[in-house]
Amino acid sequence: MPARRGGPRAHLAPRPIDGTAPLDRRLLDAIERLGHGLRAQSQRTARTAGLTPLQQQALLAVARHPVQRRQVGALAAEFDVTVPTMSDAVAALERKGLMGRTVAADARRRTLALTEAGAATSAGLAAWDQPALDALGDLDDADKGAALDVLLSVIGDLVRSGEIAVARTCTTCQHFRSHKHDDRSAPHHCALLDLPLQRTDLRTDCPEHELAPTGRLQ
Repeated sequence: MPARRGGPRAHLAPRPIDGTAPLDRRLLDAIERLGHGLRAQSQRTARTAGLTPLQQQALLAVARHPVQRRQVGALAAEFDVTVPTMSDAVAALERKGLMGRTVAADARRRTLALTEAGAATSAGLAAWDQPALDALGDLDDADKGAALDVLLSVIGDLVRSGEIAVARTCTTCQHFRSHKHDDRSAPHHCALLDLPLQRTDLRTDCPEHELAPTGRLQ
């Protein structure tokens, strides 16, 4: 993978008193504040449904995931919590009549499924992050594509260093080829599809994702 611009990575210095922090620090500050805002919004919407934020995440995940990913262990890994913690969240959803379990095809595992009430609750919660989507709506697609490219690149590095456990993004996939094309709007390549990747086409949760061996991303 070609070296990125900006030279060697330096340790992020503490925030200076005059507020002129290095660009890397300000970027992380902005991401952190956005994360705080999204967590607060998630807490508000979950509370209106009588749920915790983790229960809301589990409910929405089961609503959108394919059957092979609707298991307690998979959800625990996705949301970076322990299996017992996720088991407690699922058990609470079962007690509330929002979720149940079905026997998988191989009869050795149980998959999660929404009840009719759970599907209705999930539909009502699906737009929990709409204010943030509205804020993005008026931005230029090229700018959003560049931002997505940068963020997924950072996520890829954090997955390879072990800081993030699960990420089904283009930048962590063995089919991803970074900066294989001169076109700035489509610099990457998908070896599975054998097609250039527009920055705006990069995926955050690809169904064909195959995790690249650590350090082997091309």
